[in-house]
Amino acid sequence: MTIGIDASKTAKTYQTGTEVYSTEIIKALSVLDQKNHYILYTPQTIGDKLPNLGKNFQIKVLPFGKFWTQVRLTREMIRHKPDILFVPAHTLPLKFPKKSVVTIHDLGFKHYPELYSSVDLLYHNWAANHSIKNACHILVDSEFVKIDILKFYTIDPQKISIVPLGYDKETYRPLKVKTAEKPYLLYIGRLEEKKNIVGMIKAYAILRKEKKVKHQFILAGRPGFGYNKIEKIIQSLSPEIRKDVIQLGYVDQATYIKYLKNASILFFASFFEGFGLPLLEAMASGVPVVASNRTSIPEITSKAAILVDPQKPFEMAVALSKVINNTGLQKALISKGLVRASLYSWEKTARQTLDILESL
Repeated sequence: MTIGIDASKTAKTYQTGTEVYSTEIIKALSVLDQKNHYILYTPQTIGDKLPNLGKNFQIKVLPFGKFWTQVRLTREMIRHKPDILFVPAHTLPLKFPKKSVVTIHDLGFKHYPELYSSVDLLYHNWAANHSIKNACHILVDSEFVKIDILKFYTIDPQKISIVPLGYDKETYRPLKVKTAEKPYLLYIGRLEEKKNIVGMIKAYAILRKEKKVKHQFILAGRPGFGYNKIEKIIQSLSPEIRKDVIQLGYVDQATYIKYLKNASILFFASFFEGFGLPLLEAMASGVPVVASNRTSIPEITSKAAILVDPQKPFEMAVALSKVINNTGLQKALISKGLVRASLYSWEKTARQTLDILESL
């Protein structure tokens, strides 16, 4: 077969969850499959993000500006249609092969429309409606997302397959000795309302009332929708606490890995996640996790994390305090996290994906 893949997410400069997934699934498919021919469609050069692809992989750069998927990729599908089109992130082009597969990572915009700009909300609704209606098959990261799609759309459940994400087992491993000068909690992700940054900062302020707790709170990620509220709550903190809330902005993968492995806790009390890659990467790195009890997070972490109500800052602060002050609990969470993470891999993700593509 000729399998076309929308690799536009891989080409992006800023790599977050969907971009990492797109890149890693392509790399894993290259290792796994030397039989089928692959064409990677991208609006710009991918650079060194996909080294050592197999000889059966071809990168096709299709330069264009805005609406690349709807205009340029659509034109390519009309002129040179592959046997199967795989879109790793949400949106099918306007014209597509009959056998097209799309990954829907979440429907957060359905639950929190107020946290999106009017333009973004319009686009997300259109893209989801278009892709779910027209895709031959849909991949989702978790059972939660499958249930969510069935709640909002009339669709045959057999058309949806749960394919969990993975992590790089060579990269995400525990450090023998942490090298951080000061202990810290880490959050990684976009700084926006649906990630509950305000609630986590409130919890951190309560935690710091314990005089012996000197941990910093490091936020790694670009500002997003509602960032003004986040900045306002940070400025309302006492100077002593405010100086320990560190905003790194966007960090590249190498910097993220360094901060993650040296963290005392991954604090990830998001309101909404379709999967939550940092959860998996933290568990694999031997970092205790305190996370939200909402959406897909309990499904991904199982019993390997302390789960809290993201609406209750005091409850979050208590959980953080327990982990910080209880060495036995830290060790138990690390041990359970390593076992839980071992169930996931990009190889498994690629194998399940390839089986679905070939079954078409």
